[in-house]
Amino acid sequence: MLRSLIAETYLRSLQLPGVMATSSGTNVDLSSKTERAFFANTIELFKHHGIVEYAKNTSDQLTQERADNQDLTICMNQRVVDEAKAIVLLPENTVHWDIMDIGEGHRTVREDVRTYEEEIFKEIAARVDELVNQLPATT
Repeated sequence: MLRSLIAETYLRSLQLPGVMATSSGTNVDLSSKTERAFFANTIELFKHHGIVEYAKNTSDQLTQERADNQDLTICMNQRVVDEAKAIVLLPENTVHWDIMDIGEGHRTVREDVRTYEEEIFKEIAARVDELVNQLPATT
């Protein structure tokens, strides 16, 4: 599941003035059949939630340039923090959530993948909503 893409797309769908979201993966391989399947499944999830128009059409690999100069950097869980640290120097503003991916924790039953995708979407949307509620009000 492309959790960072979900967070980026959901935040974009809120159309908040002055807020820009970008996402990067720690292990992006666009030539991988598995990666393409994850991307397609994520796009289908966006269609289901009516936000596909806010999605980008590719996944981006985490680089130092992409990690630098962000107001906030979020890693989906500790595994992602560890993977990211092997690639880049994470900024001090990095926070990590505890959102398990498919194949982690209780999300290991192959037949429940669609249920897991929906759970992940709802968890990410709730966390993004929490962040948005913490933004200073603009007048």
